[in-house]
Amino acid sequence: MRPFHVRGTDRAIMTIKINYDGDLFFTASQDGGINCWLTENGERLGNYKASGAVKTLDLTDNSELLVSGSLEGSVDFFQINGGKSLGKLVADMRKAKWVEFSYGDEYLIIVYQPMTSSINYETRILKVQEILDKIKLRQSQDVLEITDTLVTPDKFKTTQASWGYLNQSIIMASTEGELLLLSYPQKQEIRRVQVHDGEIKQFTFAKDFSILATAANDGCKIFDPTTLQLLRQFKYEVPMNAVAISPLFNSDQKQKPHLIVAGGIPARETARTKFQGFDIHICNVIYEEEVGKLLNPNQIGPINALAFFPDGKGFITGEEGGYSRVYKFDQTYWENDLFK
Repeated sequence: MRPFHVRGTDRAIMTIKINYDGDLFFTASQDGGINCWLTENGERLGNYKASGAVKTLDLTDNSELLVSGSLEGSVDFFQINGGKSLGKLVADMRKAKWVEFSYGDEYLIIVYQPMTSSINYETRILKVQEILDKIKLRQSQDVLEITDTLVTPDKFKTTQASWGYLNQSIIMASTEGELLLLSYPQKQEIRRVQVHDGEIKQFTFAKDFSILATAANDGCKIFDPTTLQLLRQFKYEVPMNAVAISPLFNSDQKQKPHLIVAGGIPARETARTKFQGFDIHICNVIYEEEVGKLLNPNQIGPINALAFFPDGKGFITGEEGGYSRVYKFDQTYWENDLFK
């Protein structure tokens, strides 16, 4: 399996999103650039300029609207076709750490991380159409005035907040390794558990919401998203930054109960050690074992982002140095018993 790579910047790729149809993917980097690419051949179709270093982005299912969050605190809205900027929301003294549309694209979650210790972490839920209408009328550029605040427990330092099955719940991760399950729209705490020793870098659901997987410095863990009960775990000697679950996890045809997880030693520390850990690990969740490992010899830094194609036939990585690599599984993956 030989990937091809694309590069639209020399800064680290922080996040990747593939659209619902799987024909486009978007990469975002620390220089504020967001690029749109064809998944078939890596042709760049266009780019969008955000207001600061982009940490997170999301797309609507119809591929009409793109939203990004920057470390300068702005949340930018773009029209995907044509690249027109629709406006932005600004929060003072906060970084926009995570943005995510609800299923159906009616609501948007924004996770804010404070720039100083005197300000609290905040997670907010906004009505998408209300945001667009008010930005258009220029009634407000301040997110605090047009949102429905999601109240989180005191001192919960949120890194990610994602919608559960049918938007009936929200799961949040923290810098201290906790997962929090809230009902929605009641916003009542159902369960809160300590699952990792340090920050949860990312978590993701299976397509059918049957499992939830986390990535952190002490490895990858699998949970029941309705109870947060630990089901499986994979331990590694280097930090894991990203995880993705195959869309074929519970498929009726060509089932692949796999996830991929990756990370590596931070770029600033690679000169101090020979063991860098830039591998992509392919794991069988049912048998709780690693079934494959990929390493590109030209890789120069850790992997920060992973995304599966919607059909499960490949995936994309986001790395240091501005590289994104597109992998497409060959016949060995589909025919070899090792990967069943």
